[in-house]
Amino acid sequence: MGKTRLNILFWSIYDIELLTQDGFYSQGRLPLRLKITYLRDFTADSLVEQTSKEWRALGITTPKTIRWMAALQSIWPDVSEQDSLELHVDCDSVSRFYFNGMLVGTIADKQFAPAFVAIWLSRKTSQPEMRRELLANKTILSDEQSVCS
Repeated sequence: MGKTRLNILFWSIYDIELLTQDGFYSQGRLPLRLKITYLRDFTADSLVEQTSKEWRALGITTPKTIRWMAALQSIWPDVSEQDSLELHVDCDSVSRFYFNGMLVGTIADKQFAPAFVAIWLSRKTSQPEMRRELLANKTILSDEQSVCS
């Protein structure tokens, strides 16, 4: 669908790409993939902490976020320049994370994927320009059927 780069000041942080089966997106429409290719080194701790900060900024503060953060801490490795983390969300809302193409962990909670992708795709994201580029004007009405149906 779309891809873009996160730059902060003079630093390039990562490239991110949103992929859907038919090239269109609406909230809750599955399946989807979100691929992040890092352009700097980060510890797993810093990735989980940034995820937590983004959720708090979006108002996503449920008791589940503590469990999700613990799960992410056990799934995500430290990343180096050119490493990729990819989220695949299937038609059953199961989230699978791949590190450089290899499966590293699964989160089966159906509420996880919408909360995670909201970091980039919510109207309240901290990066509205990134959201616009990821969606690439290819959104559809949310009542249209998922390709899973």
